[in-house]
Amino acid sequence: MDAFINSPVTLKQLRILLSIAETESFSATASAVGLTQSAVSQAIKALDENLGISLIERTSRQVSLSADGRELIGPLREALFNLDLVIERARQKGSAARGTLTVACGSTVTGRDLAGRLAFAQQSYPDIRLQLRDLTHTSVIDAVHSGSAELGICVDDSIPSDLHSELLLHDDYSVFCCVDHPFSRRSEIPVGLLKYETLVLLSSNSGGRASLDSFLSRYGINPAVAQEVAQPAMAMSLASERFGVAVLPTSCGDAAPNPRVCRIKISPKLDHCVSIVTRQAANLSEAARLVKDALTRRHRKTSTDSGITLIVPFPPNGPADRYARYFAQVFSEKIERRVSVDNAVGLGGLLGVHKITRSSPDGLTIGLAGTGATVFSCVGKGDNLFDVFHDVTYLHGLVNVPNILLVGSHVAAWRMTDLIAQARMRPGKYQIAHVGQGSLSVLADLFQKKTDLLLNARNYEGLVPAMTDLMKQRVDIVFAEAAGAMSAITNEVVRPLMVAGHQRPSWLPDTPTCEECGLPDVFADGGYCLVAPTGLKEDIRHGLTRAIVETLESPAIKHDFMSLGGTPDYRTGDMYVEYIKSEHARWRALNVSLLD
Repeated sequence: MDAFINSPVTLKQLRILLSIAETESFSATASAVGLTQSAVSQAIKALDENLGISLIERTSRQVSLSADGRELIGPLREALFNLDLVIERARQKGSAARGTLTVACGSTVTGRDLAGRLAFAQQSYPDIRLQLRDLTHTSVIDAVHSGSAELGICVDDSIPSDLHSELLLHDDYSVFCCVDHPFSRRSEIPVGLLKYETLVLLSSNSGGRASLDSFLSRYGINPAVAQEVAQPAMAMSLASERFGVAVLPTSCGDAAPNPRVCRIKISPKLDHCVSIVTRQAANLSEAARLVKDALTRRHRKTSTDSGITLIVPFPPNGPADRYARYFAQVFSEKIERRVSVDNAVGLGGLLGVHKITRSSPDGLTIGLAGTGATVFSCVGKGDNLFDVFHDVTYLHGLVNVPNILLVGSHVAAWRMTDLIAQARMRPGKYQIAHVGQGSLSVLADLFQKKTDLLLNARNYEGLVPAMTDLMKQRVDIVFAEAAGAMSAITNEVVRPLMVAGHQRPSWLPDTPTCEECGLPDVFADGGYCLVAPTGLKEDIRHGLTRAIVETLESPAIKHDFMSLGGTPDYRTGDMYVEYIKSEHARWRALNVSLLD
C-alpha cells in the first residue's frame, strides 16, 4: 500500500495542493517542492483518500482544481500564510536571542579603523545585535574571564596567559601639543626631549601603560610625575591650553580631534597594538565566531563582491513581502549576485525604512517603502523617524497595487449603496478595520468622513490578521491590497464593493471605482517604491536603477505581479519624489491625520 494513503493529512500534502493550484502543473510543483512527479501524484491521491473528495481535475492538456478543490484552496492559502507567519516570528525571536553578542571594548581603544571594523561587522551580519560595553582595560579582561562578554577589544599589554589574543590593528604613539607650542614646528620629536616637558598620559587602567612607562624610562623620563587623565579628550584639552604635552596613541587624534592641537610623531617609534581577546578553553558561539572573523578581515567587502540586502518593512508572507521576493529573485539574476530579503517589521512600515536610512550608502542595502512611510507619516502630527526627502534616495517605483473595499460574506450588501444604507440605519453596528499606518488605514478614516457613517474602528498591525477576522465575521469592512484579497474574493468568502482608485482592475471588471460609487475622494494609491540611504555615489545609483528597470521589464515579473493583482511601476526616482509631494499636498488638504 502506498505510504501516503491512510495516513493523517500532512502539511506537505497541503503545500503540494496549494502549489498545484498556483502552477496548474504537476511537473512545476514537483520542481518547486523538491519531489518527483510520481511522489506529487501520490500525495494528491492520499489527500483525496483521506478527505473523501476529489480535489484535482486532470486532462491531457491541463490540471485544474475541482469544485471541492476550489472551495478548499482559499481558506487553505490563508491558513498556510498564517502558519508561516507564526513560524517566522518564532524563528526571528530565537534568532534575536542567539544573535545578541556582547563586545567589551577598552575605553581608550579608539580610531576610525576600529569604528569602521565594528560597523562592517554589524553590516555583514545584521541579524547579530552587537552590544558594546565601554570599559577600562582591567574590566575588559574581567568581562571576558567571567563570560559576560564573549569578545574583548583591548590594548595588547598585560593580557593574562589564560586568555587567547589575536592582533586586530596596529597603532603607535604621538605627541599632541598646542598649535603655538615650539614642538608644533617639528615633523618628528626625539623622545629624549620629552624629559623637559610636563607630560599628560592616560591613566594606568587604560591599558598600554606598562610598555609606555618602560619606553619612557629607558630615556630617563619618570612617568610617575606625569599628569594622568582617564579620557583622550581631556588630554587634548590640557594640551590645547599648554598645560603640558600629551603622549597618546596616534589614533586618539581621530577619536578626539581638537583644532588647537597638532600631532607629531615620536622617534624612535613605539608600537601600540590592539587585540581581540577570548577565553582559551571556551567554544565561541556562532555569532561570536562570525563577528570575530569580520573584525579581523583585512579587506572590506565591496559592492562588486558582496550580496545585496533588500529590506522589507512588513511581515513575511504578507503582500509586500511576496512582491519583494518575486523582485529579489529576478533582480539577483540580472545583477548576478545574491539578494537577501530582510523583514524589518514595526511601526506600520516605518521601522524598516528607518533601518534603510541608517545603513551605509554603498549600494549594498536597498529596500521597499510604502505610502505609510513616504506619505502618511508626514501627514500626521508628531516627530518623524526620518525626513522622507532628505534621508531617503528614491531609486524607482516597484509595483502599483489597487486598494479595494471589502465586506464579509455575512454582510448583506452587494453594492456600495446597500452598505451605506444599512450602516446609516444601524449606527455603530458595523466594524471597520484600520490596517497599519498607511493607505489602508487612512482610507478607512476617509470613508467614514465622506459617508458620515458611524462605524466602530478595529486596529490591525497587518492585512493578514484583518482578512482572517473578516472571513471569520469578527470585522465587517476592510480596505485591502489586491495581493491580500485575491484568493478570498475568488473563493467568494469576501465581497468587493469598491475599488479605491480611478480604474477597474482587469481581474475585477464588475467592481466600480470610487468615482462610480459617488466617493471620488476615497482613493489612495497602493504599491511600493525602492529606496536607498542618502549619499549614494552617482555610478552606484545609476547601476542599481538600470538593473531595477531591466528587472521590472522582464516577463517573469509582469506575470508574478499580475498573479498578486499588481502591475510594475515604471516611475523613475525623480518622478516618485514629485508624486510624494503631490500626495502630501492632497492629503493635507483633505485634513486626514493618522496620528493623534
